[in-house]
Amino acid sequence: MQKTLIAAFVATLISAPVLAQSNDAPPAAPAAPASPATPATPGAGKGDIHRDNRDIRGDRRDVHRDQRDLNQDRRARNFDQRKEDQAVAKGNTKGAQKWENRREAEQKDVNHDRKDLAHDRKDLHHDRHDRRQDVAQRGHRG
Repeated sequence: MQKTLIAAFVATLISAPVLAQSNDAPPAAPAAPASPATPATPGAGKGDIHRDNRDIRGDRRDVHRDQRDLNQDRRARNFDQRKEDQAVAKGNTKGAQKWENRREAEQKDVNHDRKDLAHDRKDLHHDRHDRRQDVAQRGHRG
């Protein structure tokens, strides 16, 4: 019941503009482009620098989180490698195969985390660069 009411309401909303346009009245003139509320000011404002600082803090958190994840995945991969080596030494080929498969999966995670870390470090570098430019535009020396 509610679905049909909602569907009827949506259909009414969609068809209302179509019905309004079907009258013999001439079409309304297009709206004039909106002018910006504040004119563009030369140089960076305080907001730009604060935004850059916030971005830098977030990027640093991301870098540390990715580094932690990378270290955990490397530990897991190395553990799997040791277990695989032990299984091979004991002649347990089925167990060695199992640990090899797990190690390969962990290596994929390591590779993914390395790419994430590189991407976050690149973001951090760009945000620091933007902040330096914004500070220089405001006339600060440092």
